[in-house]
Amino acid sequence: MRKILLASVAAAALSAGAASAADLPARGPAAAPAPVFVALNNWTGFYIGAQAGYAWGNSNHDFFNNAGVLQIASSGRNSKPDGVFGGVHAGYNWQTGSLVLGIEGDIEASGQKGAFTFANGDQYRTRVDVQGSLRLRAGVAFGQALLYVTGGVAFANIKDSTFDFGTATSIGGSNTHAGWTIGAGLEYALSNNWSARAEYRYRDLGSKSYDTNPVFAGRTHYDLKDHSVRIGLSYRFGGPAGAVVAKY
Repeated sequence: MRKILLASVAAAALSAGAASAADLPARGPAAAPAPVFVALNNWTGFYIGAQAGYAWGNSNHDFFNNAGVLQIASSGRNSKPDGVFGGVHAGYNWQTGSLVLGIEGDIEASGQKGAFTFANGDQYRTRVDVQGSLRLRAGVAFGQALLYVTGGVAFANIKDSTFDFGTATSIGGSNTHAGWTIGAGLEYALSNNWSARAEYRYRDLGSKSYDTNPVFAGRTHYDLKDHSVRIGLSYRFGGPAGAVVAKY
């Protein structure tokens, strides 16, 4: 009798366990992980913008008398022109893979100036009035950033004057200098259309002759080499600056 009772209890327990297992949901294959979305920036297209910066440099002044003889004692002076500037830029980029090539031009109003004083009190003054450049750009894009180098032609309108202490008069002149510039920068996409940049450039504007020499009744040869840093903001036209892809 006891054996029959135990067998009945065991059979009932097995039946209940099988019924509970039948009620559980069936297990399928593991779910795929959720995609991670990465924005890939596209730099192709036209853009315009504005920039501002600061320049500092060295200038050499050689003085010649009316016979064309270099006045060694007074020559070789450096007016060390420096100052702030600001202007606008425009350009176009082509991107293939991570390589970005482009062309860009800018024009700026400048407050860069310098001066030195002779022993007799006469003062020589120089000022960069308007400047600009036309350059090529080549860079590598990664994420929303573009690291680039740039170089091309540079020009500037420079005004020179000498204040004659003895006669209290000023003699002045202006010339357009043309030379070259090279630099590097980093640009970062802030949104689909806006980007910000920081850039360094070196510039050599060559030498020009000025009729600003009352001391020797001759001419002055002036050259300018300088460094500059600038920050800027650009607006890019065309389609969206980024594409979204799924990455597992």
